[in-house]
Amino acid sequence: MKDLELRVFEMSGKKRLLEEEYTAEEENENLSEEEDNEELIKRRNNWKVKINALKQVPVHRYALIRDVIVAAITVARKSHLNNVAAELKTALQMIRDHSGGEAKHAALKILDKYGGYEGDDDEDEDFDALAAVGGDAPNTNEEEDVVVATMLADEFNWVSGSIGGEGDIDGSEWSKAIKECKSVSRLAALIQSFLSKADVCLENLKEDNDRLLHVLRSKTALKKHDSANSIWCNVEVTTQLVKAKVTDYPWWPAHRCIPLDSSVKDALEGSGYAIVASVGNENASLFLVSEKDIVDFSSEPEDDLSQYDESVVQGMEEAMGMAKNLWKARNRGVASPWRTKKRPSPRFSDDESAEEKKEE
Repeated sequence: MKDLELRVFEMSGKKRLLEEEYTAEEENENLSEEEDNEELIKRRNNWKVKINALKQVPVHRYALIRDVIVAAITVARKSHLNNVAAELKTALQMIRDHSGGEAKHAALKILDKYGGYEGDDDEDEDFDALAAVGGDAPNTNEEEDVVVATMLADEFNWVSGSIGGEGDIDGSEWSKAIKECKSVSRLAALIQSFLSKADVCLENLKEDNDRLLHVLRSKTALKKHDSANSIWCNVEVTTQLVKAKVTDYPWWPAHRCIPLDSSVKDALEGSGYAIVASVGNENASLFLVSEKDIVDFSSEPEDDLSQYDESVVQGMEEAMGMAKNLWKARNRGVASPWRTKKRPSPRFSDDESAEEKKEE
């Protein structure tokens, strides 16, 4: 059963997505001091500022404790500190009516686990600012995007933990529950939950595969294909990062893929189309994209971002941050191709223009 669950997990692409998130997060923790070190440290320590301030919050102010932890989760996620965010969500789960003591204690233990906070503990804190996402403004609607940890018992949540997990529940918890299961009824519940999720997942993959096979039947269908529609086939996701443009979306980081299905590979040979796996896409989707809509990862193709929804642009920026960390992890010691270069001082093209400048 565990092997079957792992196979569906891999086929869905969610295993790849999870591995990419972990690699990007690990690279975040090993960023070179040469690259905007002060700004990066400030941004990545923002969650620590918030949690450290809980030392000054009495336990009966449970609403404030909750708001500060929620804000810390949000900024940790934006910095791709997914492990930190997940652990803080566990602490958030400990909030109780009229008491935030357990949650406060748990959050401070997480802070100590990640090296503590080296700032000044004696400063008077602006708690409205600390409960805000940016650390310097009152609460914003961004906090509403944080999924509040469930109050249901862990044993109940583990049932839905197959195929990569769900919410705060890690996929390993489902496997652990299967291994340690001592009753037929619990085993049946775990298996039924997996089968339900697998059925939906495999049905979606079949639909995406049928779409791909239909498109590859003729050149006309290929030309009419909407690149924003996801496709699926068995592929090898390479480490080659690119930027790809699909319909109604900005240029997005992705990996080139090699089809393992010989019929698909032969159909794409010389067609001018390629399969890519988008980075940071929560559905771990594959897309069939024209080669003219694929550029090198270090390229900066022009794109008017004002035409897209704010949420789309934010998703793209987060995906780019993850992709850059993946690139750094695979190219250690190599200068980042997107590093901002200092602009040269303006020069006059000739003596006459220089003279005109002097006269001004």
